[in-house]
Parts: sequence; C-alpha cells; structure tokens
Amino acid sequence: MSRDQILLISLLMIILSAFSSCGDKDIAPHPYEALTKEYFDSLADDAFRTNSQIIRDNIIKIAKKDADGTAAERHTRAHYSRFSTSPAAFFWIDRHGVSSQADTLMACLDSCAKEGVSEKALRLQRIRDDVETVRNLAFSESQPEDEEINMVFARLEYNLTRAFLKYAVGQRYGFLNPKQILNKLDVRDSDSARTTYRQLFDIPMHIAGQQTYYDAMLKIRHDSVGWYLRQAMNHSPFYFRLRDCLAKPQLYDRNKVLLNMERARWKTNERPEGKEDYIVINIPAQHLWAVRDGISALDAKIVCGSKETKTPLLYSTVKRMDLNPQWIIPMSIRKKDVARHAGNAAYFDSRHYFARNKKTGQKLTGGQITWSVITSPDWSVVQAGGEGNALGRIIFRFDNNFAVYLHDTSSKHVFSRSLRDVSHGCIRVEKPYELALFVLKGKDEALAEKIKYSMEADLSLPDCKKSMIVHSIPVEPQLPIFIIYYTLFSVPGGSIESFPDVYGYDAVMMNELQKHL
Repeated sequence: MSRDQILLISLLMIILSAFSSCGDKDIAPHPYEALTKEYFDSLADDAFRTNSQIIRDNIIKIAKKDADGTAAERHTRAHYSRFSTSPAAFFWIDRHGVSSQADTLMACLDSCAKEGVSEKALRLQRIRDDVETVRNLAFSESQPEDEEINMVFARLEYNLTRAFLKYAVGQRYGFLNPKQILNKLDVRDSDSARTTYRQLFDIPMHIAGQQTYYDAMLKIRHDSVGWYLRQAMNHSPFYFRLRDCLAKPQLYDRNKVLLNMERARWKTNERPEGKEDYIVINIPAQHLWAVRDGISALDAKIVCGSKETKTPLLYSTVKRMDLNPQWIIPMSIRKKDVARHAGNAAYFDSRHYFARNKKTGQKLTGGQITWSVITSPDWSVVQAGGEGNALGRIIFRFDNNFAVYLHDTSSKHVFSRSLRDVSHGCIRVEKPYELALFVLKGKDEALAEKIKYSMEADLSLPDCKKSMIVHSIPVEPQLPIFIIYYTLFSVPGGSIESFPDVYGYDAVMMNELQKHL
C-alpha cells in the first residue's frame, strides 16, 4: 500500500469518527419529515375539487331543464339523460380540463354568423365564458352554485355537444325538413277521422335521422370534429353567393337571404349543380331556364299554379314530347266549371269537348253530355287536340305523382301579366317551340320542321299535310327538370335576383327557422 493511500484512508476514518461522535440529539429534523397524506388533504381547496359523478348529476339536471324544440336539442337531452343509468365518458372534458376537441369546435363556431347562425342559438358566449373560467381557475368557495366547478364542467360538456350537433347536422342537411312543413300546409280533405294534405314538396332528399346524430357523436370520440365540420359545410357556388349577400344588408333582406341559404342546404338527391343539360323552373320567378353545358341557352316566362292549386316542387326527367295532345279534364275542373253547362251543345262544341266511356269507348258530343256523365268517374271529358286546346300544341311529359306537365297554351295573353299564378297546377311555357328545339339538341333539322308544322297547321282542314304531322317524340337521353322555389335565385352566369313569395312559403318557413338560427 503506498504512502498516499494510507493517508487517504486515515482521513476518511477521521471524518467518520467525527460524525459518529455526534449524538442524534444534535441532528436538526427535516422540516417535511412528519408530513402525511392527511396533511396534504387539509390543504385542498374545495373550490377546485372536481368529482366526475357530481358532474354527471349536474349534466342530468341541465338536460331535464333544457328545451327540446329542435332535433339537435332532443338528441342532446336524450344522450345525457342516459347518464343516470349508463354513465358514459365525457366528450369535451378530461383529466386536464377542457380538451383540444373543444378548441377545434369553438374555432369553427367563431364563423357561424357568416353561415347565418347566431352565436346566441349556439350559446357560444356562455361556452367562451365557461372555458375561460376553467382555464384561469377562476373558482372560489364563495361563488354561487351555478359557477361551482362541477357545474361549470357539466354545463360545458352539455353545451358543447348541443352546439356541435345543432351546427354540424344543420349545415350538413339543413335545419328544416321541407316535407314536414310544406306538405302540411294545404288541406285537401278533412273529417272527424283524419285530415289529408296536398303534397307540395316531392323532391327526394336525405334527412338527418337517429343514425346521423349517433355518427356525429362518434366523430367527437374519434377526434374528427374539424374534419366532420368541414365536410358538413355547403360548397356549392350558389350557396357561397347567398352567403355573401349576408354582408350586404343594404341590398338584401336578411331573412330572405337566410331562408334561401336554408333551401340551398337541403341535401336533395339530385341538384342542378354538376349536370350539364337541364331545365329549371323557379316558381317565384315564374320563369324557366334551359341550361346547356352549364350555360343558360333559353329563358322563358311560365304560368304556374294558383295559390289554391299550387304547382308542386319536384325533380324528374322529360321523357316525351306530344304534339296536339288531347286534354283529359280533371274531375275537380269538371265539377267546378264544366258541370253547370250540361246539355249546352254550343258550349261543348265551341270548345271541342266530348265525353268518352272509359270501359266501352262510347263517345258523346254536344247536348248529349249530361250532368251525370260529367260527374261520373266512369266517363272522361276530353278536349280534342289542335287549335284552341287548353294544352296548346305541344306538351312535355315527365313522370311525377301529381299529373302535372309542361305545356303550350292557347291563352297567350296571360304571359303579359306580372303575376302569372293562374293554372290548376301544370306549367304553361311562353316559348314551347324553342324549348322543343332545345330538347332535340338541334340534332334533327327535318324533325324540327315537322314539329313547327304540327304546331301551326289546322288539323281540321283537308289539305293538311299528314306526312308532316308528328304526334309523339321520345326524348333520349331524358332531360332533367327541376321545379324549385327560391325567392333569391340566379342561373349560371347570372346575378342574384329577388322574387316575390308567390305561395307564402317564406313566411311559413321563417317561423320555423327562427327556432334554429
């Protein structure tokens, strides 16, 4: 062992000896040596004490007190009401406080006013205040019950879910179901047993249902709130143009803009957007546009149904054009207008009316047409085709549930009126020949000439060129036709124009839309 090693060992022995020579009584106790869990519990502030069960109980209380006027509110209440029997995990709050999902949602909701949805409808300011309270730990034992930490967390959880469902589903599918509103507007028949209504909206569309709300809640679970909200937004150019109108209160009535934005949200199965060739008829505009390759190729005035016999809103495809069609007079018109002329030969002959038995084919004319024949379902009352026929010289047929169609008219003077809601539901068109050419796509000039001749010839004259007469022309491919109702509207390449609320739908819808916006 070297001299240096010996010296080092000796030094260590001296130091140890010094420590050992000091009694325990001389060692100062550590200040935290006696601390226990109970000591820390005594330092806890009840103002910051959270309890998941208390939060759930508070959520149930909120759900019971909340209104459930809309589908989103009903589904929010239903979800949290189940906490009493099956307490599920929270959506928006966790062990760290308010989750990042809530931040994503609030960032999206900050722009809700641009979409026509008020912050008040979403309780957005209440949500902001509660988030600030949580993140600043602005709690105290002296606060009222509504501001107690477990109540604030409960209110955040509930209101965030309510706002998410209300906004996301509303933007994706629309806030209103037009079938529920418009199809219970006009009473068709009523007795002590039941009431039936005229179907005014028959456009196939997707409606938010139970599964919709379930799927939306799954998006919260799977951290997909931002993606879901982006997908929910309407991306059509027309919707964007309507949205821009909200920023121009001096030019547009705000409620009118909101109503037409809502119409644009409806998720109909078929829409003009994306189709190259189609016909669109906007009832408030009392106008028709024929669009080819996304550009308006023809526009024309139309006559639509009266307020008593409204033209239904629908989607179909034009499948056939008939020249010089017979008009089979509906029973409602027979009873209202024709029956009182029973036996009047001059009346029936001047209008080229005749009656035909549906089973036997027997034909009656002039004074032979009695009241019992006119009102019998076994007989048809028919106006012969040709000059003076109420349907005019050409009719455009498309499948629908209302026996309505697009047709020419013998009463051309009606197009000079500013308001043209005078028909029994069918649509009269100002430029029938031009529309026929549009449907043909200019592919057959010889056929176009025959159509023109058939629409102008007096079929009763012996010198009528039978070889030039055409009776029916199939449309291939079938042409989409949209009958819609927008009081603010534009065709491709056109400006947004305002139109009168012909049927009063705006007022009815606004009464319902206010509950959501």
